[in-house]
Amino acid sequence: MEDSMFKKDEVGFAPEQLPPPGVKRPMCWCGDECCFQISDDWDSYGQRNWMCRNYSYSLEKPKPVPKGRKGKAKIPVKEPKIPPPICDFVEWIDKEMSEFDKRLIKSWRERQEEREERQRQRATKEKGERERREEMELSELARLNREKEERAEDRSRKLARAQRAKDAGSEAARKGKYPRCTQ
Repeated sequence: MEDSMFKKDEVGFAPEQLPPPGVKRPMCWCGDECCFQISDDWDSYGQRNWMCRNYSYSLEKPKPVPKGRKGKAKIPVKEPKIPPPICDFVEWIDKEMSEFDKRLIKSWRERQEEREERQRQRATKEKGERERREEMELSELARLNREKEERAEDRSRKLARAQRAKDAGSEAARKGKYPRCTQ
């Protein structure tokens, strides 16, 4: 690669990116001169075009304004209504992407796919871990509930035995029918 590719001229573009000398700026449908742009979209990356100055993009979302001295409470700000574009004139200078840009976009897409695959794998792994944790928590709750029920059954059995012993009276205890200590 040449270093001249990264040198910028006075308008912010490298000399080889500018339209050929002698090319006049076209007039758009609304009567203004068009401005020169280079596409950032993946489908037309690096392609040069003429675009109307009045072509409207969605503005940045306004940020909430801090309220008070500490700035903790925020007042929501309504998005301004964007009028429809006056003119949507676009004329392409380059009809196809360069081979370099095609390879660049291909590598970007491959990296994007790899990143998405890693995210899917991470999400699947996290889901499996979360399900395993939930299953362990449920089995622990079930074990605790069983133990609680067993203690409640044991207690009710002992209470019933004590009640039968009380009902039988002291004679049954003397005959050895019930132990003296029922607990």
